[in-house]
Amino acid sequence: MKLGAATFRRLPPNVQGALWLVSGGFIFTTNGAMIRLLSAEIEGVQTAFFRAFFSVLLLAPMMLTGRVQPWRSERIQGHFWRTFMGTVSMVLGFYAVSMLPLADATALAFSQPLFSVVLAAAVLREKVRWRRWSATIIGFAGVLVMARPGSGSLQPGAIVAILNALAVGVSILLVRRLSDTEPPIMILTQFAIFSTLLLALPAIWFWRWPSAYGWALAVGVSVTATLGQYFWVQAFAVGEMSAVAPFDYLRLPFAVFVGWLVWGEMPVIWTYVGASIVIGSALYIAYRESQLVRERRATARGAIPAPRSAP
Repeated sequence: MKLGAATFRRLPPNVQGALWLVSGGFIFTTNGAMIRLLSAEIEGVQTAFFRAFFSVLLLAPMMLTGRVQPWRSERIQGHFWRTFMGTVSMVLGFYAVSMLPLADATALAFSQPLFSVVLAAAVLREKVRWRRWSATIIGFAGVLVMARPGSGSLQPGAIVAILNALAVGVSILLVRRLSDTEPPIMILTQFAIFSTLLLALPAIWFWRWPSAYGWALAVGVSVTATLGQYFWVQAFAVGEMSAVAPFDYLRLPFAVFVGWLVWGEMPVIWTYVGASIVIGSALYIAYRESQLVRERRATARGAIPAPRSAP
């Protein structure tokens, strides 16, 4: 176990971030399936409240033992705005999953990495070269192939999913800024606390008592969402946003599989075409990143002259 952790830490930061995000994507796909099942009993805003409230309970032992002390953070305002945007995206995402097939909701959410790359370049001033831009745009084209908006996919649920993608892009930006000084567990804990407070009144307004099965799903939603968000925060804490974000595309095959397994949803041929484009672009980004890392290491050892500009 220790050997595996040491090997992981020796990987380039962007590769570590990609692995965190892929693992978190699988967890979030499981979370989405639970949300869709729970939507048959309660409203999405109530599901979001349960997710936040149970997360506070899950994190309470860490707060009580002093492993995380949210009251001592010097960036409370930053945590609030990150939580506000994260809560908006969470509620929109929950409604999108309940209104659309799981694969469709996931596909439309994949416009988020494009927003993230634009925000990374415009706000964080990250250097995004043409190969990353090209791979990201090609990946987004693959999402469009799968979603086929001209064939009637642009329904209310699709609009909600796209708005969710934009909110997630802003939330990622805020997480990136907080990660300069705040550890992932602090960001996670502050989100759980503030989102519980923000969602309390709306949840009371829409309140419906779930069944025992519904309560079990509510707890499952919270556990998987908390774990998935930890992986998500770790991904953007260790890697560049523009390099890591495209790997969120790999949630697509996870969602297709779970949708088929649970609801018997069989994607049409365009789903597979779009998925191939998306996965291919993500794999190319991983290959290009590892190639650049090798070049930098060789340059540091004096083996080759520094390249003028690595695209």
